Amino acid sequence: MTQYYDKNVNRVLELLNYPILERCNELKILFNECNIHELQDIFPNVVQSVFGIGNRGIGWGLRTTTKKNAPQFFDTLFEFFAPMGPIFQICYRLLNDAIKFEINLDQLPHKINEMIQTGQYSIFYADLFNVDTFRRQVISLSLNAFDYYILHFCIYATFPLHKMYPAALQVHNEHMKTVYFFLTAEYLCNFLPCRPDSVVMPPNICPTVKAPQPMPIQPLQPKRSPKYLKIPSASVYDASSSNTQFIRNTVSPRVHAWRTESVLHFFIDTWLRYDVDETRDLPSSEFIRVVRILIKQTHSFANSAYIDETPMVTLRKLAQPMMRVPFYPFLKSTMGRWPLDSSFSVVLELWLSYIQPWRYGFDWQLQKSNENNIEFSSDNRYQTFILDNLIIYTQIFVHILPRFERLDFTSLPNVIMLHRLVKVFNQTGLPAKLLQAEQSFGGNYLKYDSPRKQNTFLCAANSTGSYEWDNLHYDDGYTPMFGDAMQNTITKFLKTICIARDQVIKEIIAKTEENEERYKSFGIFKRIFNKIFEEMSCDVQKMKECNKIPDILESAMNTLGGMFNVDVPDISGEEIDTSSPNCTQANFSLYDDSNYLDVSHISPFQMMNNLANIKASVDPALLPIQTYECAFLVRLLHRLSCKMNEKFHQEIEALWYRSDIKGKLARRIFYGPMTAQWFDKPYGESALCEQQLPPRLSLRYFASYQCLFFVAIFCIIGYIKCHTVIIGVITAIMVLLTFLYMCSF
Repeated sequence: MTQYYDKNVNRVLELLNYPILERCNELKILFNECNIHELQDIFPNVVQSVFGIGNRGIGWGLRTTTKKNAPQFFDTLFEFFAPMGPIFQICYRLLNDAIKFEINLDQLPHKINEMIQTGQYSIFYADLFNVDTFRRQVISLSLNAFDYYILHFCIYATFPLHKMYPAALQVHNEHMKTVYFFLTAEYLCNFLPCRPDSVVMPPNICPTVKAPQPMPIQPLQPKRSPKYLKIPSASVYDASSSNTQFIRNTVSPRVHAWRTESVLHFFIDTWLRYDVDETRDLPSSEFIRVVRILIKQTHSFANSAYIDETPMVTLRKLAQPMMRVPFYPFLKSTMGRWPLDSSFSVVLELWLSYIQPWRYGFDWQLQKSNENNIEFSSDNRYQTFILDNLIIYTQIFVHILPRFERLDFTSLPNVIMLHRLVKVFNQTGLPAKLLQAEQSFGGNYLKYDSPRKQNTFLCAANSTGSYEWDNLHYDDGYTPMFGDAMQNTITKFLKTICIARDQVIKEIIAKTEENEERYKSFGIFKRIFNKIFEEMSCDVQKMKECNKIPDILESAMNTLGGMFNVDVPDISGEEIDTSSPNCTQANFSLYDDSNYLDVSHISPFQMMNNLANIKASVDPALLPIQTYECAFLVRLLHRLSCKMNEKFHQEIEALWYRSDIKGKLARRIFYGPMTAQWFDKPYGESALCEQQLPPRLSLRYFASYQCLFFVAIFCIIGYIKCHTVIIGVITAIMVLLTFLYMCSF
């Protein structure tokens, strides 16, 4: 029996080194053959292997595998770790005997370790501690199999894989979502159900696993005096109720919803307490996205509390107050350090999701409406949320505005970020509600004029048990969002937007006139050829984006001016060059890259203009697939072009440099020589790379729908006239060559 026991355990440990597909399939079979004692021995090893515990590595690749780069691996991993998959079946089998697994405090993130050591933990953790009786300190957590896996899953997201393994950078973008991303959404939707009548699957799993244990909290001696999380009275319990009643209400859902309780605490405490100080690495964009999933699902989970009559209602009421305390410092630190590039929109959307809980409200009628039309509701529970989270609305707005002033508003992604910010805060009734909340809890009642007075008021409010302002780092004082200082800031900000709008309009006019003059110089055949085989060049694509910018900026200026009672500035072209000392570059252009800037004396405004002058140096054959192109044909013709360039590169180059009619035709057919430039990140840092490209063939224009329509017309004509499509294809090729020949003169 012992020999058979060792054989199964050794076999599992051996399979952990197999390829992913074989590993998952074999483990699925072997797990069913193992008994409880064998599973108890191998479970920690499996979990540590999955998440790379010990060497802080990739593990099984949950954060590097995507549907696009490895579809078979993706499906196998997702099925293995799904809520009803093999890994959770092991967890539930190990619950029957109340088996515990320990995790040392050193393995926890810094902020969670600090929270436990200082006594600032919630009552949820009280029965999870292993206490050193001699030192009277917590040394580890004793977890059941489900909690052990979920906690490791949460910690895994905090590993900076984008720094340790630069290859992970290739998948951390919006279009390449990993297995971990989809598993997060699956776990949160399953264990934090938004519908009151939903059942956590699988149901009836060991309801006594989280029964209260006789572990006293008072004998613990943390490094500082214990300070337990205070739950706002408006959200969970009556402030006049006794502590005994509070504990009974908190623990009662465990019999029915202990998995929901664990998921709620572990995800919020691990992710929203992520340490984002100056000495630590920023989290990856993927981490911000999964935190946003947590925020949205927690809102959905909490918003159905008013119609929930199950024991889970206590957890629903507790969910949003749990997020509030750690979210403000996490978001403020992240926004302060995040680079001002297109990825900043990820952090912005995280904040906008948090401050709009009404978008995730559970309402039967809401399911029939369009999500994009959901705006601020005057429902009392949302007004209570705004009061409880006032600083996350106002102070983050005050904090983010100086960062927006440094954005280049000649770039469409940055303009869209401004549009999203203004659109959210301009929802009907929201500015008035924020102004009313500021006046009620700030300046109008106390007439404060200094940070000291503001902090005194905020701490006094906390002593009443209503709001936890002192936990939200008011070291710099409270800056009223609708005060005089912000009005002056908004005025300067509107001036910056107005200058950027006028510059874009000027450039659009200049570029349009240039294109019209160039088009008039073409002959009739060249015009027809360009119309049929039109390509989306970088300049054309940028021009389309620029045409959208002035209207969006104009709308944003009018909206901000109306919100803060500020007049929209009217700056003429002459004022743009003289009104600002930073605006010293009169010949600004979005396309002209001949301007020289001395980086030793460069100003922020000049840097914005210089960024706008940067032109992409990318091989046109490698541009993203456009909407007017057939994706399948683009890829097929690209591979065919590469093979032909590799085989006939000498002949193509010789034809390109000929001066006769063959050379003229070649210069119409082939792409010319160029220097391709791109940024590579082999060691986690950007490095500018260059490659000299010779004359080369690209068949990509045959993948456009216009060209396909042109060929189809000739095929139909050939079939009607000669009863064969081959004649039509040959005719189309002859017509094309004729156009090319005539356009060469």
